[in-house]
Amino acid sequence: MANGNGALSAAADHALVKTFTPLVVAALLAIVGWLFTTVMELEENIQQNNIHIEHLHMAEGKFEEEMEDIQKTVTDLRINIGRLTAH
Repeated sequence: MANGNGALSAAADHALVKTFTPLVVAALLAIVGWLFTTVMELEENIQQNNIHIEHLHMAEGKFEEEMEDIQKTVTDLRINIGRLTAH
């Protein structure tokens, strides 16, 4: 009767194990590499999106200021037209 070490040694010497172990290791390395590059690409996209969002917030602030100036100008025009037509 073979002990546990003999069975493990016999399994490790098996031709299929010797054939497929490098393939399994290569597949695992490929998957890990693919996941790493995917995560790096996602991180870059997130950083670019954050930059675009910051620019949009800045543009929104400038647009608000310009709209306030336009509203003030329109109000002044209405006041002046009202004064001219009242006389």
